[in-house]
Amino acid sequence: MTPSIQPGDWLLVDPTVARWPRRGTVVVFREPGSDDLAIKRVAGRPGDWVPFAGAWLRLGDDEAWLLSDADDAALAEAGHGRAVDSRAYGPVPVGALVGRAWFRYWPARRVGRLPGPPARPLRRGPSPAPDVGA
Repeated sequence: MTPSIQPGDWLLVDPTVARWPRRGTVVVFREPGSDDLAIKRVAGRPGDWVPFAGAWLRLGDDEAWLLSDADDAALAEAGHGRAVDSRAYGPVPVGALVGRAWFRYWPARRVGRLPGPPARPLRRGPSPAPDVGA
């Protein structure tokens, strides 16, 4: 989640959320397939259409599309490879949501509310045109 969150940052997480927060919110969740804790930003909410695998995917009533703040070029430059987010594992069910991260309390020089999404728009698209005659 660099540059918004750096290794060594300590975050306060609100575990009382029961549904996906608004777009742009940073969340802690259990990654599909591994159950590891991860942190990403909500880019799509239930009912949104998102580009996936060369097509469009409509998120279910309990699903979100979670993305990293760093783009692939920045990650490659830093030697980390491609981002591991919903582009790799698809939609995330609300059952995997642990909470909403909202405040950094360490290190002291970076204390404060978490920054908003990067200046570039979150990679989310409009709904596709409906099929004619469907």
